[in-house]
Amino acid sequence: MTRKHWIAIGVVVVVIVLVLINLKAKGGKELAVQAEEVTRMDLEMIISASGSIKPKRQIDISASSIGKVTRVAVKEGDYVEQGQFLIQIDPIQLETTVDRLEAAVQSARAGERQAKYQLDQYESDFERAERLFKQGFLTDKEVRDAKTVRDVGISNLESARQLVRQQKAQLSSAKHNLQEVTIEAEMAGIVTRLNVEEGEIAIMGTLNNPGTVLMTIADLSSIEAEVEVDETEVVSIETGQSAEITLDAFPDTSYAGIVTEVGNSPILSSSVSGQQGVDFKVVITVTDTIPNVRPGLSADSEIIAARAANALAIPIQSLTVRQEKDLKGYAEEADSASADSITVKKDKSSEVEGVFVVVDGKAEFRQIKIGVAGQTHFEILSGLEEGDKVVSGNFRAIRDLKDGQRVKITKKAAKK
Repeated sequence: MTRKHWIAIGVVVVVIVLVLINLKAKGGKELAVQAEEVTRMDLEMIISASGSIKPKRQIDISASSIGKVTRVAVKEGDYVEQGQFLIQIDPIQLETTVDRLEAAVQSARAGERQAKYQLDQYESDFERAERLFKQGFLTDKEVRDAKTVRDVGISNLESARQLVRQQKAQLSSAKHNLQEVTIEAEMAGIVTRLNVEEGEIAIMGTLNNPGTVLMTIADLSSIEAEVEVDETEVVSIETGQSAEITLDAFPDTSYAGIVTEVGNSPILSSSVSGQQGVDFKVVITVTDTIPNVRPGLSADSEIIAARAANALAIPIQSLTVRQEKDLKGYAEEADSASADSITVKKDKSSEVEGVFVVVDGKAEFRQIKIGVAGQTHFEILSGLEEGDKVVSGNFRAIRDLKDGQRVKITKKAAKK
């Protein structure tokens, strides 16, 4: 060989050595990650929802007849007892109606007495006709005529009695209407709304048109928060679960509550994009006392939908997914299956949920099963043991990390 040949061979060898060194360096490069040990802790699954405060019991007082309001005895914010006088609607017309119907009842009763006297006379005449017929002094036709008169008398008496009952029913209805214009509190509570003043006309409601709501009385001793929960979360909520309520009016104080109602019918709402959202009503009864509470105050709630005591837990950000075909275990299982007489078919595109565990300086992917999802950690039901070090950051490292890759644990950067 000439000298040029030896030089060319030497250059090729140097290039190969450099490539091998570069590949080895890349293969041995460690990826900087943060890691946390699997520890035990108490976890709570919390569902947040917003809504408003309302009394557990309140009533709207409306007029049952048209009339002028002549007196209002309370003002908004007053506490009233059950049976306390509230509002007077002009009773003159109804009083006149009651007087007229009382007179009609008396007249009907007089008619009933007259019909009774006539029937007594007809009964006596009929009995006399029967006696005379037996003695041969009257004909059969005369007896039949007497009986007909007696039967007419019976009908007249029954008609008079029906008229009395009719007039009494009308009188009873008129007296009830007269009582209704004197409005009293049907329950004890606070007057939370007063919509009428003296001199205004109160209008009663009809089938299609609501009447004038004169006032609203609410029992503020028992308060509820009515919130709307998304359809994806309402399935985790049950009655009896604990909750905390925060009011915008008192942002620094939270109040305990219990879920007492979970709606079955959806609340549909349209967003700006045109998509329809589906929420469900959830009612939380507040067990603490809220001072100076007002119906309609905005409320935020945190419902504890599930608890796990002393559970194995990992940071939420540690959980990731990988394609089965990209995992070392998958390749080994596929090779083993091809060597068996029975062919095992696997979906190469299926995803596996798990975490990366640091073992001897390498990231080893572990398939896991999670339980309760807390605010910052997941409960681990299977796949990990206490003390295992799982990769917890950063997000980019977890996203790009490969099964079996060498890693170097670094401390989490301090927040400034």
